[in-house]
Amino acid sequence: MAAKKTATKKPATKKTGAKKTGAKTTKASKPQPAKATPATGGAFEALQAILRPYAKRLVVKTDTPEWLYLDTHTKAPNGKDPLFFAGVRSGKAYTSYYLMPVYANPELLEGISPALRKRMQGKSCFNFPNSKAADPDLVAELRELTRESFDRFQRDGRIGRAGKSPAK
Repeated sequence: MAAKKTATKKPATKKTGAKKTGAKTTKASKPQPAKATPATGGAFEALQAILRPYAKRLVVKTDTPEWLYLDTHTKAPNGKDPLFFAGVRSGKAYTSYYLMPVYANPELLEGISPALRKRMQGKSCFNFPNSKAADPDLVAELRELTRESFDRFQRDGRIGRAGKSPAK
């Protein structure tokens, strides 16, 4: 009979995620995601200025250098959460303007310009590149669409508090 060979096992080593560099051992660093920063003098400030007047009549859920998020005083259809009205968020490449009334009432979009429609991403989001200032004509059109949206939500009882929309 042939003799059975037994392999000698190396002792198990614990993996620590450390890298050996020369004589020193250092912990491997994980890449960190890029942090969004607000566009300076660009789209974020222009779009945020549209929503600022509504903050007095709505619930300010988030107000940071990267986000302005406004809820209504009423409940969403799920009956738990407040109903979202609008928000503006500065991302890495784009500033996004979210307007929930146009999702709930798509007829509000019937008269928008082709240039503003081109900025739409989905049913209720408008994206503007951070690399340049937002077109003043599109900002003015979005300001008017926001006013019409607020008035529509108020007429439909979705704002939850009496009051007029901010002046043009």
